[in-house]
Order: sequence, then structure tokens, then C-alpha cells
Amino acid sequence: MIAVANTGHRDIDELTDVASARAWWREASGGVAELDGDDEDVELLRQARSVIRALALRNNGVVTEVDASALAALPLRFSLTDGPGLRAANGASPMRELTARTLAALLRCSAGLGWSRIKACPGPDCGWVFHDRSRNGSRRWCDMAACGNRAKGSAFRARRQDTR
Repeated sequence: MIAVANTGHRDIDELTDVASARAWWREASGGVAELDGDDEDVELLRQARSVIRALALRNNGVVTEVDASALAALPLRFSLTDGPGLRAANGASPMRELTARTLAALLRCSAGLGWSRIKACPGPDCGWVFHDRSRNGSRRWCDMAACGNRAKGSAFRARRQDTR
């Protein structure tokens, strides 16, 4: 789930088209499986990514809209093959199957105690989704040296500007 959420970070979007999605999957799966699909399948995977990020931003205290309406085009069925989960309807492309399994992982994760620790970085143009492993669950930034430092520097400059 987090791997799919992090396919578009900063200026790199690994789900721009079918070819880029295949290249990402080849690397992510270690070349074990091929990811076939069409442009519509890639769009569904991007929509799943958007939903995960929006929910993870909410876990980080950011008020955001979650639009899952495009995912209604993905016919799902309940499956007990690998434990309870969701699968794409029979005859679906491997890319739709990946989207279905990603949504199943999202549902399992959101039902667990650690869900509130799945967060998205609120940094501008970042959106990195991470697991907050801090002791008190208060981590806000993906990386304090990058996004956190920029945000704190920007806040400092704004405060300094206001005092002048």
C-alpha cells in the first residue's frame, strides 16, 4: 500500500502511463511478475494512490478531501484465497488486480491499531507516505532534514517578517 502511495514523489511520477507503471512494478517486484493493463487501469491505480495519500494526510492533521468515486469503476469481489481480502473481478488485468489488492491492504491497515501512524508528509510538492515510528506518534515530516527544515525555515522567516 505504501509502495503504491509513494509512486509519485516530488517531480517523479512512476504511474504516468502503462510503460512507466510496468517499469515501476518490474523494479518493485524484483522482476518476478509482469504488470499488464491499459490507460484506464493506470488511472485506477493513480486514484488508489490519491485516496491513500489523502487519508494519510488526514492522519497527519491536514484537512483534505478524499474522492474515491473513480474507484467505483473497479469491480471487486470478496476472496478467502490468501486470507480475507478483495480481488478484482474475474478476467481483470494484473494492474486492476494490483489496485484491488492495494485497496484491500488499505482496508486491513485502516482497521488496525497502527492506522493513525500511517501519515503523508504535508510538505509542498512532497506527499511521501511513511510509517510514524516515533515513540509518541508525533512525527510530522517525511524527513526532518529536508521537508521539516524547509517548513521550519519558512515559518521562521514569516514570523520575522511580521515583527518588522
